[in-house]
Amino acid sequence: MRDRAKRTRTTAVVVVAALVGSSLLGALAAFGSGGGGPAVEIPAQGPWTVLVAGDLRTVAACADDAAVVDAYVSADAPSAGGGIVMASDARVADVERVVQCVGNVIDPAMISVVRTPPSA
Repeated sequence: MRDRAKRTRTTAVVVVAALVGSSLLGALAAFGSGGGGPAVEIPAQGPWTVLVAGDLRTVAACADDAAVVDAYVSADAPSAGGGIVMASDARVADVERVVQCVGNVIDPAMISVVRTPPSA
């Protein structure tokens, strides 16, 4: 009986430690690296597309940026996602600006940036 109680306490301590650790990691991820830049990873080379999970219409103003050439939403209603296609000559700073704009409206965890194949 005594060994069982000890195992139960040990298991409880491990579970609590895991929960605290995962909560801390989640909080760090939500606040980014603390360097002031976007928490969204941007590929080093473009051209880029900013993908948004959720209704892109909530961030429509971000698509008015001069470095954006197109924006689209999924065909389902309500929209389950969309993308903001950056100009072929856009720079990383342009992508960061659009990501920042989108991140001000929706959770940055719902944003990703991918390299867009060059148009033929």
